[in-house]
Amino acid sequence: MSVGGQFKRIGEIGIALGLWGIVIWLFSKPKRILFFLLIVFITAFSISLIFDDTGETFYVNTNTLELCDKPFGTTKIKLKMNDSLTLIREMSDDWMQVAVGVDTLYFKENFYNDSELGYTYKIQKTPFTKWKALPGQKVLLNHPDGYLEAGGSMIKNGDVITILDYSEYDKEIKFKNTGGTFTKIPIEYLKINWEKILKNYPNIQ
Repeated sequence: MSVGGQFKRIGEIGIALGLWGIVIWLFSKPKRILFFLLIVFITAFSISLIFDDTGETFYVNTNTLELCDKPFGTTKIKLKMNDSLTLIREMSDDWMQVAVGVDTLYFKENFYNDSELGYTYKIQKTPFTKWKALPGQKVLLNHPDGYLEAGGSMIKNGDVITILDYSEYDKEIKFKNTGGTFTKIPIEYLKINWEKILKNYPNIQ
């Protein structure tokens, strides 16, 4: 065995002995076991609270959302984009239980695949804005230099780019170039047909 292999083997043995030492120390006294279980319980409970959206206000992020009186029931209300509702709980088989005013209603699947947006959610904690509508949109390059070097490929002004993601914080879009890699560029380097977007999403904010 080489010297490097020997050191690696010694390190593995040292880690194993250290872990066994911790286990033996932990379970040598009942108080330590209870303390350990208490930490695990508190951690699991805290994580569940962080990801629990029960009682939170959500906004419709699709043009329309049909709500039924019960699972597999009849449609009672049809909400429009950016109407608000309260999430009660997520149910079996992707059904969602929500509240609109004093009414408890239901709809199935909080996700969908939109031809313009791609994979997204029907209700979200923030209203649907024109910036959320950018992923999936086809736009034109409008670089001040007249071209853009992107991942080994050259793109000229007027070439079509499909937006994969948009960061409102950085004001940048991400797209996949012809070389197969991803490139980010400022949104100001694009020509966007906002009229088409606003027509497709009339209740956009």
